[in-house]
Amino acid sequence: MASSHLITKTRIKNLLLIVIGSILYATSVNVFTVPNGLSEGGLTGFSLILFYLVDIPPSYTIFIINIFILAIGYKFLDKKTLQYTLVANAIISVMLLAVTRYQFIPETTLLAPIGSGIFMGAGIGLIMLGHGTTAGSDILAKLLEKYFGINVPTGLLLIDVCIVLPSAFIIGAENVALTLINLYIQSKVIDFVLEGLNPRKSFFIISEKHIEIAEAIENQLGRGITILDGKGYFTKEKKEILYIIISRREVLPIKRIVAALDPNAFMTISHVQEVTGEGFTYLSPEMQAERITEAEEDWLEE
Repeated sequence: MASSHLITKTRIKNLLLIVIGSILYATSVNVFTVPNGLSEGGLTGFSLILFYLVDIPPSYTIFIINIFILAIGYKFLDKKTLQYTLVANAIISVMLLAVTRYQFIPETTLLAPIGSGIFMGAGIGLIMLGHGTTAGSDILAKLLEKYFGINVPTGLLLIDVCIVLPSAFIIGAENVALTLINLYIQSKVIDFVLEGLNPRKSFFIISEKHIEIAEAIENQLGRGITILDGKGYFTKEKKEILYIIISRREVLPIKRIVAALDPNAFMTISHVQEVTGEGFTYLSPEMQAERITEAEEDWLEE
């Protein structure tokens, strides 16, 4: 009974995120993008080109084209994501028809792409948090990967370029430049929504002076460090590897420590999406239960 209650609660939360995200998505298009003659990437951009050319409302083209693409590429989505994506697609289309009362046409040109990017990025981010997608470009990118060997990020970029650049003949070069600003802001806002305020970084450090480096990091920053056993493929020499997860503001101090103690140290820095455990934010019991419930929900739906 408790598990069923949590599953229902999780679904309600996901649907709420998708609804809010869809409202923000529609607000971006109808309040900021269209009134200022801007475009978008992906299928939203394609629908806007049709709107500017033949005055077909974007809500219709987005819904119809996404349904067509989902029919072709549904196998690339798991059952739950497919369901939420269908819901998101329907709600976005409805909201694009509903959110039409207000328009924001600023005197300062840059405010339009900034507003559009913030609202669209937040909308897409919330839809993704709700386990949905905006379909369209995501599925097309996966089709490109399957049949042409193009990885998904590159595929998404190609789709955006193929839509945004030709739109210069319709909306003008200046508005295309503003659209690119919009897309950049979108990507940053999506990252912010999905990853939160405090993204983490991970360090791998290989150095002959790994003990001195570890001691300096522990003494100066108070961070725990894991020492991994490694072995060079070419030299066959065993190496001690330092592995550290830190906050973004600690990146520069660690780089300075390593450079001061061993300028020849091999070091990589990677982005970490989420960290839980000692020294970082613990999940609340409610969040732990929700994570477990989502996993159970996935298992039950398979």
